[in-house]
Amino acid sequence: MKINRLLYRFLTIITLCFSKEAEIRESWAALLNSNFEQVHATHHINNLIRQNAIPSSKMEKDLLDKIGIKVLDEKLLAMMPEQMNDIYQTSHFNIHYDTDGSSGSVSLNDVNNNSIPDYVENMGLIFEDVYYFFKDSMGYDITFLNSQNVGNNKYDIFIDNLPTNYFAITYTTSFINQASTSCGSYIKMRNNYNGTAFQNITELENIKITAAHEFFHAIQFSYNCYERFWLMEATAVWSEDEIYNEINDHYRYMPSWFQNSAKPIDDESSHMYGSFIFFQYIDEHLGGYETIKNIWERSRSNANSVNDVSFTSINEALESVGSSFSGALNNMRIANRIMSSHPNADPFTYLEAESYPVTGPLEIAQLYFEDQIIEYSQNYLAVNSANYIKLDLVAPAKISISILDGYVDDLFHAIVFKHKDRDAWTIRSGNNFNIDPTVGIDWATIIINTQSQNQDRWSYKTKIESGISEELIVNNTYPNPFIKNENEFISRFISTIDQNINISIYNILGKQIFKHKLVLLSGEEQVFKWNLKNNRGNKISSGIYFFEIDGQNERKVKKVTILN
Repeated sequence: MKINRLLYRFLTIITLCFSKEAEIRESWAALLNSNFEQVHATHHINNLIRQNAIPSSKMEKDLLDKIGIKVLDEKLLAMMPEQMNDIYQTSHFNIHYDTDGSSGSVSLNDVNNNSIPDYVENMGLIFEDVYYFFKDSMGYDITFLNSQNVGNNKYDIFIDNLPTNYFAITYTTSFINQASTSCGSYIKMRNNYNGTAFQNITELENIKITAAHEFFHAIQFSYNCYERFWLMEATAVWSEDEIYNEINDHYRYMPSWFQNSAKPIDDESSHMYGSFIFFQYIDEHLGGYETIKNIWERSRSNANSVNDVSFTSINEALESVGSSFSGALNNMRIANRIMSSHPNADPFTYLEAESYPVTGPLEIAQLYFEDQIIEYSQNYLAVNSANYIKLDLVAPAKISISILDGYVDDLFHAIVFKHKDRDAWTIRSGNNFNIDPTVGIDWATIIINTQSQNQDRWSYKTKIESGISEELIVNNTYPNPFIKNENEFISRFISTIDQNINISIYNILGKQIFKHKLVLLSGEEQVFKWNLKNNRGNKISSGIYFFEIDGQNERKVKKVTILN
């Protein structure tokens, strides 16, 4: 259905207005939350500042006054605190604190008797570690020009009595570059982490992950002060584990996130903290922390006060390592279902998969097939989200997926199944699949992921009918393109009968460049390794190749793109 352009623009404006109002209400609700849940207050505070959300109730006014946000000339502004009684200066930080017995005072414990409270000294050491990690180990540009102390360009941190369940707050201040896309900032840390909300880990561990998280926000604001909060929070959570891998406080975001895969990855509720898993996947498979840094460098180049540049920046950074936003998102969705660190699952693995507090995403439906045709429809799949559907198959099944609105390529479809009693998985992508459960299956799942932003939502239909028996399964010719890794291409074969197979590889012109024979035994997995050389022993060039696998009763052809 086509909508008049003016009407479409009007509806878009109305939608944006309601969306902003909802975001403001969510931020007020989170900041005023009196439960024992930890609150990352930074994005809520800066959301109110961005939206100029003037407080309307006494409770809201009192909260802003307590955390240092003032209303001046009908504008919300973060006001850097007045000079505190004491300053502990490290190489790169001014750490402001009080010891006057007020509610914001720090403990006076001083084991080494150097007149600096241990709490303050530890915080200084931790922030220096964080500084050097982001600057030297990860290569971020760290430039801050808004120190409270004249002639001292060190970054300001204030230790204060924050609301009960706030981790910390990074406040944005004035713009610091001519393009007006980069903000200065300062951080308020808690004067203790003794509260109920922080008892899962030690006080020192709370300071470590909070320092990493908040200082990365400071870096983000200096790169692009307008960047969307989902990208800021997801990468900030990711950064905690990069520097403090042994703490794993970020695991607590995973159960809720995996129960809500149908939420967009850029949903800016608390869901966005669990979206760190996307950047964890990128880190482990698509260029490491350098790619995450590249995302922020692209964000700085693309910065815009109006338009969302988060997806553009991610896509540009991923293209530099031979991938894309949609390709990485599709792969992550598969990795989330497999949830394994086993090399047989590569590149759909996580190093810490067996330690994660999840085994996979919520499957929104279970489809049982024996001999009757089954049809299942889903009328709402949001942009940047995914559905997982469990399959329970008794007989060979033909599975087809059709889009009811939108373009065929808007959605990515895959079926993943784990082979019974072995660390082996089969992944098939496309719109039509055949699965024979007699090969031995522990579980099978349909994955449907949006890979387009052409519209806000889609609907689709899944149909299951009688399929055919399979004697030969060919694994690991997905994903495409295949990027050369250690100069070796690996594929795995599983057969339900004893048989000999012939493997022939052809170039785009149809010329056979390689051939090989394998003997397969029923129920066993065989690994085929190709060193990317032709029959003459010469390295092949990048391009499209066709794998022809001839078995006793089946012939399969797989297309693979090889990239240098």
